[in-house]
Amino acid sequence: MSSFYKKSIRDWMDAQWPNGAYTETAIWLDLNDYAGFGKGAGETVWATAPPILTVRHMQHYGDLDFLKESLHHHIRWFGFLTRNFESGMKDKGFDIELKNYTGGGSGLGDWLCLPERDLFLTHTAFYMASGRCIAYTAKQLGVTGLYHRSLELANRIKARISKIYLKNGFDDFDFPKGTASATPGPEMSLFTKIVPGEKRCAVLKNWFHRKGEMWLGDEEDRFLAELDPSYSIKMFKSGELVKRNASHFAMAWSQWQGFGEGMLSIRYALQTLSDNGFHHIALQKAAGVGFGTPEYMLRHNATTMWESWWRSEDLYSRNHPFLGALAEWMVSSVAGVSLYPTTIGGRKVLFWPQFPKSPMIMEYASASYGS
Repeated sequence: MSSFYKKSIRDWMDAQWPNGAYTETAIWLDLNDYAGFGKGAGETVWATAPPILTVRHMQHYGDLDFLKESLHHHIRWFGFLTRNFESGMKDKGFDIELKNYTGGGSGLGDWLCLPERDLFLTHTAFYMASGRCIAYTAKQLGVTGLYHRSLELANRIKARISKIYLKNGFDDFDFPKGTASATPGPEMSLFTKIVPGEKRCAVLKNWFHRKGEMWLGDEEDRFLAELDPSYSIKMFKSGELVKRNASHFAMAWSQWQGFGEGMLSIRYALQTLSDNGFHHIALQKAAGVGFGTPEYMLRHNATTMWESWWRSEDLYSRNHPFLGALAEWMVSSVAGVSLYPTTIGGRKVLFWPQFPKSPMIMEYASASYGS
């Protein structure tokens, strides 16, 4: 796996533009300029994968030579962001204080989530993550000045996010005009320690006020249109359907007994719940039934994870790692085997199984780590 990840990162470095911009997952993908800041740049989340993967690779394999090989490339990417981030966000229509922002915007963000995506947050948070990764790499290599400069800038970005997302006074960690429903809001900000320590409990508490919603996807609507009315009633009684109006049903996703999260926030949500004393709720989400759950995929004959929670018949993949963070959480929190957060080369392993409150939720879990 070490060679696989190094090759992936080297492919990104080979495709890096002279201006320092990393591309999306492929150099000629038409998402690059549209989703990024132009000049060949990929969307901020995707294009920040190389420095993030480099840090994760160091934690697993302890390869200092690869840190040295990649650092210059990652510095160039961070420099591109530093030069172009503010103007790029302005060009995308984001005002500096988000006074008129109501969610969405230009970019990819928490891709294929069910609620509204907060694209300002994902662009900005992954800009911060780039700085953190440069700081980590510089510290491992003993480049003290670069470490302090990168960490200082990352902390300034963090403080800016915190200031804007606590401005409304509701402690829901949302943009000023938000309705506490966009993703990835509190879950990512709690996971990445953007939320200040004194606000973490309040933000966590207010996160639980979120609710699921109806899903009016085309494939599901066509399925329901062909369904015998007796089955629709049966599914309504079991909670798999909700009433859209007096004569029509719709599928719905549950916030706490299923998923609306996309490729980013599924990891943040599950890990944040388990690490903060709400493992039973994380288990309820993972073990839920109906639309927006792994069970829904299995019931529709899935043998691999889908790219989307809904039954896309014509666009999104039926064999895709996008929602695969569920598997990482099963090993690290359910079975309790993961790398220690600050380890290098996998030398320290953290054993921290999270025990459910009832055997009705989970009876057994097991995992092994090849050291």
